[in-house]
Amino acid sequence: MYQQHFSTRATSQSQPILWSGQVPNAAGGYVWAVDDWTRLDRFLVLGAEGGTFYVSERKLTVENAQAVAACIKADGGRAVERIVAISEQGRAPKNEPALFALAMASALGNETTRRAALAALPRVARTGMHLFHFLAYVEAFRGWGRGLRQAVGAWYADKPAKALAYQAIKYQARDGWTHRDALRLAHAKPPTAEHGIVLHW
Repeated sequence: MYQQHFSTRATSQSQPILWSGQVPNAAGGYVWAVDDWTRLDRFLVLGAEGGTFYVSERKLTVENAQAVAACIKADGGRAVERIVAISEQGRAPKNEPALFALAMASALGNETTRRAALAALPRVARTGMHLFHFLAYVEAFRGWGRGLRQAVGAWYADKPAKALAYQAIKYQARDGWTHRDALRLAHAKPPTAEHGIVLHW
């Protein structure tokens, strides 16, 4: 009769498996604990939009943001590399979590991490819509310092004029941002005459 109450082969879902190191989850069951780096990967791939049946969207977003911040604090360079890798590999259905995490890294990390995050901006924000999402996210964390101005200016200057014209026409405004706003705040200078025509438009 004792095996009904204590067994390593048949454990109730409302109890942890003995000696397994499981932790309680939001559904009232038990799961294996994951570290912050695994949570970073999960957030970058799955995001936190909509929440779950057991956890609200706000709580899930806050928990994921805390895990992202912990990874940035522990090893900012590795966190930025992870953000870029998952974004470039196309492993996530949406790019917004990567843009949000990159905005966090560009504001909350140390000097090296902030530089790495801003240098990675063109690799993660590949379209005008991505750039506008990033600008909306980054404004929640920091102001427009020299590094951010240079990164946004480089986003415009490094694209070929034809590709930049396509982005300017297709994504004219998103998240309350326009190209005019971004260019005004970044003090971007056109590197060629063709770029100047596009940016003046």
